[in-house]
Amino acid sequence: MWFAGPVIHLFAPGAAWAQDYAVGVPEALIDSEKPKGLPLGSFTLLPRVNFDLRQDSNIYNQPNARDDTVAVLRPGVRLDSNFSRHALRIDAAAEGRRYFDTPEENSNQWAVQATGRLDFASRYVLTTDVGAARRIERRGTFGDQFFTDRPVSYDEFSVGTRLSRMGGVIEWQAGVSTRKLSYNDARQGGLAVDQSFRDVRRDAVSFRIDYNRSSRLGLFARATGTRLDYDLGRDRNSKGFSILGGASYQVTDLVTVEAGVGYVKQNTRSPTRPDISAVDYHALVQWTPTTRTRFALRAERTVERSPLAVGAAVLQSTITGSAAIAVGSRTLIGLEAGFLRNSYDGFDRRESRLFAEATVRHQVARGLAAFVGVSGRTQRGSGINPREYDGAAVRLGVSFAI
Repeated sequence: MWFAGPVIHLFAPGAAWAQDYAVGVPEALIDSEKPKGLPLGSFTLLPRVNFDLRQDSNIYNQPNARDDTVAVLRPGVRLDSNFSRHALRIDAAAEGRRYFDTPEENSNQWAVQATGRLDFASRYVLTTDVGAARRIERRGTFGDQFFTDRPVSYDEFSVGTRLSRMGGVIEWQAGVSTRKLSYNDARQGGLAVDQSFRDVRRDAVSFRIDYNRSSRLGLFARATGTRLDYDLGRDRNSKGFSILGGASYQVTDLVTVEAGVGYVKQNTRSPTRPDISAVDYHALVQWTPTTRTRFALRAERTVERSPLAVGAAVLQSTITGSAAIAVGSRTLIGLEAGFLRNSYDGFDRRESRLFAEATVRHQVARGLAAFVGVSGRTQRGSGINPREYDGAAVRLGVSFAI
């Protein structure tokens, strides 16, 4: 994938789409797909490690492509509780990349996240997440500053909590979250480049209510508030909201569709900077025609921080489709394709990226799997100095989980 995701999912191998209905899924047909883990009293420890070699045709994601081979190591561990009620999960993961011909692109990342769940009476659930990470910005992805000698690194801290009431005719959930990004100094030609103008905190509040009209049809409304607060350049600060409504429908036991449309608005503090005002949308389709095949489609819009000092915010639009196909009892084929568009507020630039990847994973023995993947991406843009490139990669590796 070529865009940022959740804290731990950035490193997690082959995370599957979740489903809310009890039907067979392709992963269930693969021997030892779910690791057993190591029992530790009321907890289970699940270590894992992935290693792959990949050949990339355009490591810098620039018009003038440069290819290289890179070795990627991704160790991780999860600690899951086995309580009869309530739950606690701790995830820790790391990633190291080593380039054969371009050592200045070598990088290390890590992430830790703890998630706790308290189950109250009458179907009330309180969930809290706390995470910390050291990340880099991939070349050519949202926010990347190509002029630096090495990829830009930053520290991330996030915390969020959500209270929900599930089951019954009326369901609802309310949450608050904050995410702080602190950028480390980069280097250009060996000289330090201050990146503190990019330090930002993103606060969000959200509320969603669902009315289950029947066992198959539901109506929902969602309201979200977002605030961006920069350490430098206070005139870039902004706050806004999104209001969205729609319906969910279980077409059959194997097909679920959820879609909504609304309005998103983000007002900057400075009257000289333009505001974001656009149609908002959300869509999720999940289809499992057989126990061996599963398809999913997701579409979202979000307001993100601007990586440029001249900008205040970015309207990010994504559409992603995925498929999982089980072949026999040991082989799983995964397909993913998507579209990502970044529209920079206060800066005349728009960039659109198409990406796709196909992966074949074969279970060699209990806990041991081999995989091969082929991917491609292309980005085009308009406005002031958009970044445009094409690239492809092939990877081959193994994964081990206890």
